[in-house]
Amino acid sequence: MKTRYVRGALITAAALSIGTGYKEVPPPEKVVLPKSMSPAESLAAIKVADGLEVELVAAEPKTMDPIDLAWGADGRMWVVEMADYPLGMDGKGKPGGRIRFLESTRGDGRFDRSTLFADGLNFPSSVGLWRNGVLVVAIPDILFLEDTNGDGRADRTTTLFTGLGEGNQQHLANGFQWGLDGWLYMGNGNSGGKIMSVKTGKMIDVGQRDFRINIDTGEIEVLAGQSQFGRNRDDWGNWFGCNNSNPIWHFALEDHYLRRNPHLTPPNSTVSVASIPGAAPVYPRSETIARFNDPQGFNHITSACELIIYRDDFLGAGFAGNAFVCEPVHNLVHREIVRPEGVTFKSERAPQEQTSEFFASKDNWARFCSVRAGPDGALYIVDMYRLVIEHPKWIPDAWQKQLGNLRAGDQQGRIYRVRPKGVALRATPRLDRANAAALVATLESPSGTVRDLAQQQLTWRGDKSVGPALERLVAGSTRPATRGQALWTLQTTGTLTAATVQRALRDADAHVRRQAVRLSERFADRHPELLADLVTLTEDGDAPVRQQLAYTLGEWHDRSAGVALAKLLRGSGDPFIRAAAMSSALTHAETLIAELSAGGRSDDPLVIEIAAVTENAKALATILARIAVPASAADPTQQFRTLALLLDWLQRNNKSLAQLQTAAGGNSQMSEALGSTDRVFVAAREIAVRREAPPERRIAAINVIGRGRSRQSEDTDLLANLLTPQSPIEVQLAAVTALGRMNRANIAEKLLAGWNSYGPAVRGAVLNLVTTRPAWAQALLDRVEQDPGLRAQIDPGRRIALTQHSNAKLAERATAIFNAAMDQNRQKVIDRYLAAMKTLSGDRNRGATVFANTCTACHKFGDVAGRAIGPDIATVKDRSPDYLVTHILDPNRAVEDKYTLYTAATQDGRALAGMLAGEAGNSLTLVGLDGGEQVILRSELRSLATTGRSLMPDGLEAAINEQAMADLVAFLADSGRVANGR
Repeated sequence: MKTRYVRGALITAAALSIGTGYKEVPPPEKVVLPKSMSPAESLAAIKVADGLEVELVAAEPKTMDPIDLAWGADGRMWVVEMADYPLGMDGKGKPGGRIRFLESTRGDGRFDRSTLFADGLNFPSSVGLWRNGVLVVAIPDILFLEDTNGDGRADRTTTLFTGLGEGNQQHLANGFQWGLDGWLYMGNGNSGGKIMSVKTGKMIDVGQRDFRINIDTGEIEVLAGQSQFGRNRDDWGNWFGCNNSNPIWHFALEDHYLRRNPHLTPPNSTVSVASIPGAAPVYPRSETIARFNDPQGFNHITSACELIIYRDDFLGAGFAGNAFVCEPVHNLVHREIVRPEGVTFKSERAPQEQTSEFFASKDNWARFCSVRAGPDGALYIVDMYRLVIEHPKWIPDAWQKQLGNLRAGDQQGRIYRVRPKGVALRATPRLDRANAAALVATLESPSGTVRDLAQQQLTWRGDKSVGPALERLVAGSTRPATRGQALWTLQTTGTLTAATVQRALRDADAHVRRQAVRLSERFADRHPELLADLVTLTEDGDAPVRQQLAYTLGEWHDRSAGVALAKLLRGSGDPFIRAAAMSSALTHAETLIAELSAGGRSDDPLVIEIAAVTENAKALATILARIAVPASAADPTQQFRTLALLLDWLQRNNKSLAQLQTAAGGNSQMSEALGSTDRVFVAAREIAVRREAPPERRIAAINVIGRGRSRQSEDTDLLANLLTPQSPIEVQLAAVTALGRMNRANIAEKLLAGWNSYGPAVRGAVLNLVTTRPAWAQALLDRVEQDPGLRAQIDPGRRIALTQHSNAKLAERATAIFNAAMDQNRQKVIDRYLAAMKTLSGDRNRGATVFANTCTACHKFGDVAGRAIGPDIATVKDRSPDYLVTHILDPNRAVEDKYTLYTAATQDGRALAGMLAGEAGNSLTLVGLDGGEQVILRSELRSLATTGRSLMPDGLEAAINEQAMADLVAFLADSGRVANGR
């Protein structure tokens, strides 16, 4: 009899491959599950970094199913328990989540009393303390619970916000992280939602972004970036997050600034910090035996959650500022040493943890899902303690039967404390009883947790008499973090003065200067004397200071602020500093154009961008006049490039040269400039067709053709005639792109006319283009209907773009055409392939070729290059034939949100499709099926919708026959073993 010991950790949903779910894969005949351990046994199974020790501070029955915790000003530890995970108390969604608080009645740090504060909550994900009550995320609501009679039980419940996205409990909103500004910051969880503030009645669609809330006012704002579980900050307001397959991101831009410039297309603000990003190796102590059939693929990050930056030094100087992130599937807590790099950060493993982990257990039931720095300086680690941590959505039915009780462990739970050996814990202060002077003094604490609690109390009490004492801290504290937080506490208590900000602008520590720059904004209209100090910081050696200055100068309206902003733009190549500066550009457009144009540099790309987005007629006329005079008559390449850049910006803002002429009216300067520009188009047409001209020059010329004030029909023919085998490939591709800019009915016909003579690259570019406009896509379908040979050449990725098109009639027609020969019974196809493969022998080398030809449109794997728009195949934990064939042929059995296909319709009539890779306040980024990024301004967007389906196409049996499938499976399985050292 085949017996297999399996660990209860069924891999998290991010760790998926071709297709994004789990389905029937037969388990062994007998499954022997690991046994649970008592609290004492589980404690003994833990190993922590040298010099530290672990204590068990709470266990069942004092806490059961804990997933996160927080401290109150009274020293009590509040625990959120998701007892109803994963399908409700009854398996049918019955709520049963709890909030309880733990107390040390003897004051020795041992939590000997447990009080149930609230129960019956719907999958609560986070708890936070606010004034006299408790905040809870209980989807779809954010609730405020109060104990009005002092019996330790919540007897009043108020809904503050509602509309949080519902779904898989691993992807729910979470947070309540206190910001220096007094707002609470929340992780999106990947579920989004249209969140309404009950107090204000306002609703906001958070989409794929985190958000922050102001409990007192009811305000809600979206943020840059998205965290799955755990958005946290350092001492200086740098925010970090993670998702289950990436342990640490830094969110390098701030959305509320970017929204000031609706024309700005910033770089992706989510920066991967870890030196080995994504599903990096981990080193568990627990037995690592693969689930389902094969033992390969474990030992990589697949369930990273609750990232924190340790804002303390109690564990030792080497731990201060480190990042800690839980990895419950592998029963460990991972550590990264974080260092600044420009305006962002990089991190790596500690030298002594190159092949080990900071905190790891041999107990397969140990599910460390949250890590927090306590007010006593220690690190607290929350263990939900379950046999199965995976959601049943991702567990095959046959395995569910073998596993039995998927809630096993629901009556258990542990909380651990990590502390230095032989060192007494710091006393936990009772800040609820402290007077104002004591609270101010508490800001000197080395603990970020304690400083936050003190700032909260000072803010809520609203005692303005604390101003002078806080000012003394700003001026005299030896701890930079204290000086910075004291500055913010002056702000949140309404006692901040311009004089204090001015002093802090000259602080010796760059972090403090950065806070002062930001806080100067509230004085922009009343204290112009601060601007002189701000302007000097354009020379500051610290990149984050300069980035904040670039943001802040947009709040000052004096011309000298614009001059300083121009200096920052001219002197920085950092894309995040430039984005910050451009967020401020509209306020200082005239000054920036004048400063950046000084010395005859009116064709500077920054000048062009600012002039175009602000529709500055005088500047545009000057730019056009300068463009018309080439720097080199023999080689006008740069002249073409500069004109193309201006045309791009005009097009992005729905403008053209013809419209500039109309808007100019009787403006002789503009009319003369436009007339001069016509000669540039004449030269471009001549060079584009000159075969002996260098390809680089021809491409520069092609990029302006078709965008002049006239001769569009002639230009269409000229570009189409370049699509011949006699033209260099790069010239053909440039011609395709140029035709795509011309919204004319006959473009698709001209592009498809030469189909049989195109190579693969040009064919791909043509298909990408003709699927962006419904009329062009219909023309493609006309050809496909008439020519079965062409239909066979449309790859699966483009087929899905057509069958999932935002135009319903077009999608219906495409589905009828492409699915006519496809068996709609997916399971029937799968069964046929599985039966055939029992008699076939797969070849790894042939499989690599199949992967390269069919799968690299969406995936990278091993040594075969590809596009990373599908899940990371390296993290697939089951490469058995059953699993792989099932999900290659039927990718839509279960789809993780972040890999769903979105369709976007733009104001100019294009229809784009791809994965939603990121959102900012005024833009979003789609990664297309070709792997290319498309940044779309929200002002360009007519609609955005998810299809709810995977980017991976159905019907791959048309491209992969049974033998090819056997080869592909052999390649994926064998490469997995090699990658994992098997």
